[in-house]
Amino acid sequence: MNCLNTMPRIHRTAAGCLLAMSSISLAAQSDSLEMDVTFVGQRQMEVRDAVKLSAWPTAKDLGTDKPTLTYAMLNKRLSFVPTMTPVEATRLRVDEALPRLYRGYARGSVGTRGTTYLDVSYTDLRSRDGSWGTSLHHAATNNPSSLLDGRVNENGASGWATRFIGKERVDLELGWDRAGTPLYGFDSLSVDTTVESPEAPRVLWKEFGSRIKLKSHLQDSTDINHEVDASWSRISNDWGARERTVKVNANGSTYLGKERIDLALTMQFDNYNLDSTDTFTQGIVQFTPSVTTQRGPIHARVGLGLALDADVSSRDGQGDSFHMYPQAEVRMSLLRNLFVPYARIGGQLQANNMHSTLDANPFFSPSMQGQTMVYNDSLGWATNGHWDGWKSTNKRLALSAGIRGTITEAFRFHAYLNTAQYEDFQLFRNILYPTGENEFQAFYETISIRTLGGEAEFDLGSLWEFRGGLKFIGYSPAEESLDERAWNLPTSMWNASATYTVIDGLKVSADAVYTGQREAFVASDEFGSNTAFNNGYTLEMPGYLDLNLTANYTYNERLGAWVTLANLANSKYSVWGGYPVQGFQFLTGIHYAF
Repeated sequence: MNCLNTMPRIHRTAAGCLLAMSSISLAAQSDSLEMDVTFVGQRQMEVRDAVKLSAWPTAKDLGTDKPTLTYAMLNKRLSFVPTMTPVEATRLRVDEALPRLYRGYARGSVGTRGTTYLDVSYTDLRSRDGSWGTSLHHAATNNPSSLLDGRVNENGASGWATRFIGKERVDLELGWDRAGTPLYGFDSLSVDTTVESPEAPRVLWKEFGSRIKLKSHLQDSTDINHEVDASWSRISNDWGARERTVKVNANGSTYLGKERIDLALTMQFDNYNLDSTDTFTQGIVQFTPSVTTQRGPIHARVGLGLALDADVSSRDGQGDSFHMYPQAEVRMSLLRNLFVPYARIGGQLQANNMHSTLDANPFFSPSMQGQTMVYNDSLGWATNGHWDGWKSTNKRLALSAGIRGTITEAFRFHAYLNTAQYEDFQLFRNILYPTGENEFQAFYETISIRTLGGEAEFDLGSLWEFRGGLKFIGYSPAEESLDERAWNLPTSMWNASATYTVIDGLKVSADAVYTGQREAFVASDEFGSNTAFNNGYTLEMPGYLDLNLTANYTYNERLGAWVTLANLANSKYSVWGGYPVQGFQFLTGIHYAF
């Protein structure tokens, strides 16, 4: 049988007779099997034990294994020159974003005894070129109050602008203030100020001023950086007194190796008029070169102060016109600022004018109804006397030593001892006019002052904060001033405060201030317990304790409120003889940032 003819569907390249025979047999059984198979290769036939077997070719394995290459590396030294490519500065955020900057805030409050308080501030958002801002201030009450620094009514407005020009920062400021103070005087223990305010003449003060500050920011240590602070102000009252003041503070600094060189210059010139009749001009000039160095934990500064007092001509030749002050300071850091002992020696010439005197005593008045009052050791008080103008205070032989430190992040302390001798130290005497006005006049004495004190801060976790300070003060007048005393100056003072966080946003603070016994010179025996002294009277003013309680609540980042209970003991103490402060006072207010 020809197999190629019986199986036409099987390619001629490879066909099997056994498969053909099987197909014929299956067809006879009515079964069919169709196949389409292609064989590649040669068919092999073999006979084993009279049985014919077919062996078909098998497909070749086409899989290929990845070859493994093995080779040895030879060391070779390469010579190359690196190419440095500058990369522009890139801003990286390494800290969390700053809190939102608000354009301004408003803070206002009202209280008993007709007390009102308002502060408003608006600021342009800062930029690389500069910024500007403005503020308004108002405070008033019926009687003197320790909350208002002794002023009864004060209003003010100010504006400022900052501009960056290259490496220079320029600051400009303008300000205007108006303050009214009544010149009354009475015995604080016999007059109930809660019923009505005492009738008294009122002196009205006005002040206008401008200021410019320049500061360079050169980064090279060999460059000379400078700071200049210049100001002009005019202060006057409605009784004919006027004063114009020019102040200049300048400093140049550079580094010579590890040492810093500073050259500081201070100038102040005052022109004072009283009723356009008497004019006084005074001035001081101070020049202080110094060298500062640091070697390990030791920091030291050495310098020399040179001062020229240009108001000597108004003293009829008394005092020196030229002063020299050795300047030195050294401090040492022990155990990484755990303890920092220090010591310094120095001195300076301090100018006194109307502005500084009013800051020390708001009831000071250089004139009353066009008259001046001066004190004469032999004649007592004299009216329409000759006033020689202001005197500068010569602070000489000033020594101080102390130790400060940080035991932990929660506890900080400072203990100190100071002593200095003052020539022409400014003190105040009381004047009582026949018409009932009560004011203070300034006079000058040579006196030594010693102070021993300390202060500490302690934070107990995140809930409690404690602050406190204590100091004892001793006064020794010069031999030619043994008949005088340190009028109105206390011999001891201490303060303490505690703050407790009740809940998140609510803090309650309590503070206490104690001022020790003082003596005041008064011209009348109508004030408290007094004794006759040198054509006047010595008023014994007992020590006083002022207790205050304040609750601050912050509702959110913009809105908050507070309540203050001032002078909880309702103490009618006097800071100045015949001028008692208010008793118990309630004050509440809110603040809002916009």
